[in-house]
Amino acid sequence: MIKCGTDLIRVQRIKNACDRLGEPFLRRIWTESEIKDCMPDGQLSDRAAASLAARFAAKEAIAKALGTGIGRYGIQWTHIWIEKIDSGAPIPRLSGAALIYFRKIGGTDIAVSISHEKDYAQAFCVICHTQADKKDAAEKMEN
Repeated sequence: MIKCGTDLIRVQRIKNACDRLGEPFLRRIWTESEIKDCMPDGQLSDRAAASLAARFAAKEAIAKALGTGIGRYGIQWTHIWIEKIDSGAPIPRLSGAALIYFRKIGGTDIAVSISHEKDYAQAFCVICHTQADKKDAAEKMEN
């Protein structure tokens, strides 16, 4: 079976939130490695904001593909993160409750595509899994 999720976000929304809420917001949403990758000089440039927005969209798309969103079953923003390989391709990573839920639905593979252009960032996620019934997975999480 295949599940998918997508998200689209205005880059300025992320830039404004980072400006307004600062370091606590950054650390609540993105992992240390994501922050370093997106903000190598520690500055919130337009390029950094676009990269952070794209990863935000990826996290949302992954949470939607899981069928949980963020917060449900204890899934936190930092339980989902994006690494880049040498080619620049994004590699989704899961930990904590997100990984547990992925395994509960019989997750076998996960892929994400990320893009940003001027004002917007978007992401699309596909999860391959064997669990036929989302209710079964939810019941496993509660037990």
